Amino acid sequence: MVGKIRSIIHLLRIRQYYKNVMVFAGIFFSEKLFDTSLYFNLILGFVLLCCASSFNYIINDIRDIESDKKHPEKLKKRPLASGALSLYFAIIILFALAGLIILSLIFLIPNIGLIFMIALIIITGQLYNHVFKKFAFIDILILSTGYLWRTLAGCMIIEEYVSAWLFLAIFEVAIFLSIAKRKGDLKFLEKDIAVEHKKVYDQYSLKLLDQFHIIIAGSLFMTYSLYLILKFNLFEPGIANFYEYIAIITIPLALYILMRYMYLTSAKPEIARNTEKAFLDKGIVIAGLLLIIILFFSFYFDIVFNI
Repeated sequence: MVGKIRSIIHLLRIRQYYKNVMVFAGIFFSEKLFDTSLYFNLILGFVLLCCASSFNYIINDIRDIESDKKHPEKLKKRPLASGALSLYFAIIILFALAGLIILSLIFLIPNIGLIFMIALIIITGQLYNHVFKKFAFIDILILSTGYLWRTLAGCMIIEEYVSAWLFLAIFEVAIFLSIAKRKGDLKFLEKDIAVEHKKVYDQYSLKLLDQFHIIIAGSLFMTYSLYLILKFNLFEPGIANFYEYIAIITIPLALYILMRYMYLTSAKPEIARNTEKAFLDKGIVIAGLLLIIILFFSFYFDIVFNI
């Protein structure tokens, strides 16, 4: 029984659900964190995004059963390829997920924007798996749009506009992580085995990916910095309050997180291949918590003080 539950968890790829936390980005940066009336729909939206993610993963696993059987690493992690779960059982879960998504969008949260974003997540995921993963560079860009759709889904739910600078920063974070994963694959698996893993790796090299990583890291740093400066009018002396001005302290913290992540993914390629492991690193955890606390102070000082 325990083994079956573990296989279902692997099939649903629950360990990948952290990506859907982006649905909550909009409520934080739109300064509506204390509007509790939005939480039910946001939490439900998070659940539906997780269902959509699992829907994509199961379709991909069904399609790749035979190729996964030939891959020793995937054979351990893919319950359909290993025979731990039957194809019939996977199809039942697939229909259950589809039913849950459709019924929830009709009766619980009939939000046109959210429907559109969930459709985009599924369509983009399938286009990536069937078409775009074969094309170098395009594969990274298409894969990274998933984070953008998740963030936009959260904004659609709360019906709030968030700065385009922030969306750009989130997109660049996704590209940054995708490049790191490819670097990790090439280092951990080595070139020949990595090409068997994904044919597109034949067009990548560690040197090229290092260059991409540096470009995106620099771009992300500048985008985030400009977002804060424009958000709090830090160009104009005397306009920003003290609690808004200290938001700039998060800029070196963000730079440290980027540098730390680049170090970890270079020294320990297995972390790049499993991004969730980076969130357990003490340096990233401490810097991340400090960054969130300072941003919270800058964004919500007036609201908390008035309370």
